Amino acid sequence: MPVSQQVTHSLSIKKLKGISALDEIRFDEKPLTAILGPNGCGKSTILHALACCYKPVEGADQQNWQFRDFFTPTTDATWAGSSLKLVHSHRDGANQHPNLTTEYRKNADRWSPRYANRPERYVRFIGIKSCVPRIEEETYTSAIKYQTEAHADAALIMAKMGSVFNRGYNELNIHRAHAGRRYLGLALDGTRYSALAMGAGEQRVLEILSAVFNAPKYGLILIDELDLLLHTAALKQLIGILFQRAQDKSLQIVFTTHREAILELKDLVSIKHIHTVKDVPKTFCFSNTKPDALRRLTGQQDRPLEIFVEDEMALAIVEYELARLGMKRVANITLYGAATNCFTLAAGLILSGGHNVDNQLFLLDGDLYATPELQLERANAVLSGTEAHAAARRQRCLEGIRKLCAQAGALPAPEPQLHRMIRELPRQQDEGVNEIIDLAVGIEAVDDTHSFIELIVRTLNVQRPVGLNAIAKAAALSPSWEPYVAELREWLVARRANFIEDMGAMVPAVA
Repeated sequence: MPVSQQVTHSLSIKKLKGISALDEIRFDEKPLTAILGPNGCGKSTILHALACCYKPVEGADQQNWQFRDFFTPTTDATWAGSSLKLVHSHRDGANQHPNLTTEYRKNADRWSPRYANRPERYVRFIGIKSCVPRIEEETYTSAIKYQTEAHADAALIMAKMGSVFNRGYNELNIHRAHAGRRYLGLALDGTRYSALAMGAGEQRVLEILSAVFNAPKYGLILIDELDLLLHTAALKQLIGILFQRAQDKSLQIVFTTHREAILELKDLVSIKHIHTVKDVPKTFCFSNTKPDALRRLTGQQDRPLEIFVEDEMALAIVEYELARLGMKRVANITLYGAATNCFTLAAGLILSGGHNVDNQLFLLDGDLYATPELQLERANAVLSGTEAHAAARRQRCLEGIRKLCAQAGALPAPEPQLHRMIRELPRQQDEGVNEIIDLAVGIEAVDDTHSFIELIVRTLNVQRPVGLNAIAKAAALSPSWEPYVAELREWLVARRANFIEDMGAMVPAVA
């Protein structure tokens, strides 16, 4: 039986082009993965590497990408010393092969393993070249005559094209000309036109949709600069279409982008930020975070205190404690996403010279890396090395980390912790708080710990930040609140006097 159920889990790169010591970038969290980052950080390099990691499926209409196609040796660069590792799974008949590791390297003149020994998967790479209007590539200048036939998936792709561009297309065709030339074609309001007369954005989206809807199950689609030539509304519509098709056909779609609007679609897309520290050198991958965290790596700060938190619930908790101490004006709060990013971000700041243990706090939710041993293990992973300064760096990393201290009686994540605090409160004089208590009491069990809070916010019918702040304020009435925020408050109190004194009359003193 043919190989099936292929999944690309992660890629680690020791050295490849401008990428150095990239511990891991994962692709198995959602059907769609977006790679963001500044120019030159290695986004396209990651796509090129993925294209070369697999050999074609026998009999499939796909290109056999090889490392020399993207990493062509030159006088200035032979790419010797390149090394990367792919973690992947597949099924071969009745046999499952989970979490296999294939290593690729170029020691001298040749890449290993041999191309015939690579894992097998259908891969389609769509590069920036697809943005060039077809007419600009055409070399034939005489009249071009072609035969027209309906596209096999005309109705499906045409409808999706229409939803992206808000146009009522009538036809989707294939035009076959002499010398093997082939052009896609559309019809709008009864007027036919080929790719030679299409707008560049129209041509690009048609190629992407054709690739995605023609791909077999378990295929891997790689798209460089997905957002090129598209306005934001069209991009969001396209992302929704790609997500649904990827789910239906078990596809993995990985793309690069510069468009920050993609951050609004994190329910559909796993977001990966790439940042390279040139002086070390070291490349970091931040998962599902926002550009604010990366801007901190440049050394820009507009508040004397910087507090990094996992998500919006933790942000509301920190905001409450800052307000209680009269310190909101002297602190900046940044979301870093998944718990593992806490250590990755701290390591990045240490290596780039932007880390300040006196002024920066990295706060964990308390459900992961809750013990010093687990924190040290993760610090060792992001700041490897046996030399003395490496150990010192790890210690600096740990010195800046604190956690919310989960109390017994509920799951350790913030949402069930706050839910338990609120539902155990007695009746209050504030009816707004009583409403939150009543809602919390009515929630007995959920399928996702986040729902302990999300259901309350949704029922309150208020803006999300307003609802989260109201929940933090209600939970703070519980006797369990003080031990829960003990490490956070201790860190803030230890710094309050210095910074409030420095700010003078701008910040009111705590009564």
